[in-house]
Amino acid sequence: MRLPSSSFAAPAQAQTTIGQLAPPSPDPYCINGPYDGAPIGTAAPTYTAPFSGLVTSWSTNATAGLGQEINFKIYKSLGGGFEEEHFLVVGQSGPQALVPSVLNTFNVSLPIQAGDVIALDDDNAIAVPNACLFQTGNPADLVTYTEGDAPNGTMLEAEGHEEGVRFNVTATILGPPAITSITPAAGSIEGGTSVVLAGSDFAQVSGVNFGSVSAKSFAVSSEGQITAVSPPSKTLGKVAITVTNSAGTGTSTQLFSYQGCKVPKLTGKKLKAAKKRLRKADCKLGKVKKQEGATGKTGKVSKQKPKSGKLLAPGSKVNVILKP
Repeated sequence: MRLPSSSFAAPAQAQTTIGQLAPPSPDPYCINGPYDGAPIGTAAPTYTAPFSGLVTSWSTNATAGLGQEINFKIYKSLGGGFEEEHFLVVGQSGPQALVPSVLNTFNVSLPIQAGDVIALDDDNAIAVPNACLFQTGNPADLVTYTEGDAPNGTMLEAEGHEEGVRFNVTATILGPPAITSITPAAGSIEGGTSVVLAGSDFAQVSGVNFGSVSAKSFAVSSEGQITAVSPPSKTLGKVAITVTNSAGTGTSTQLFSYQGCKVPKLTGKKLKAAKKRLRKADCKLGKVKKQEGATGKTGKVSKQKPKSGKLLAPGSKVNVILKP
């Protein structure tokens, strides 16, 4: 039976983390918020998604105070320049209650597009100061903010800017799978070939297909490797292998070749010619029965079993009867 995606137990090495965390137990810095915007500075690290995918978790270091709540936000920049920057709220998680003085991590499943930015909204900052920002001392770090919370689909206009600060948040992004190689690249039409897929972002995998047919089973051993068992095929030929995770589907450029014995027509052929046809079709000669007067050199095939056109496993044998 197919192994569930929960069989994945390796660390998420292939996933990408953006943003930056404040030092542990940071001082409150959102007391004049709420901040609800996006970094627009040029200093590293980036808060911008480098590719489209899925935010699988986000983290923030909490202050020592009780009662903290934070909204995680994803924004799409609509342009407008530094003083009139506009953003569209395209994703959020929260408000989330924070455990004081520790790193808080929340598992989520939020779509994000390349170029989207992450930030925080401290919607109870006046009542309970939260560390949603931290000072860096780098004037290249610039954060834009607006007043109040905003749900998905809201367009925001920057109302102010802070210099030398960063948002106290990181987000882990999972991209669609990428398949770089398949080994072996061929197998029997009867299925059952164990194929090792190498690539990346093999986390949260929900399916592996050979062409349009699901693999008989698969096991994710790491973010870079899957072992899948090929299903049977009704035709010879090559198919692409696809891997699907919660962020999308990746397709192999290298094709998997289904091989087999497609029984050729042998009737009327001498034994030597019949053998040649069988080899070319990836079949083998089986039992040879000779009618009276027939020889291996002069006799011709009068009957064969299986019949021509039958699709069998590679190397399958075909029996013949020779007539004079």
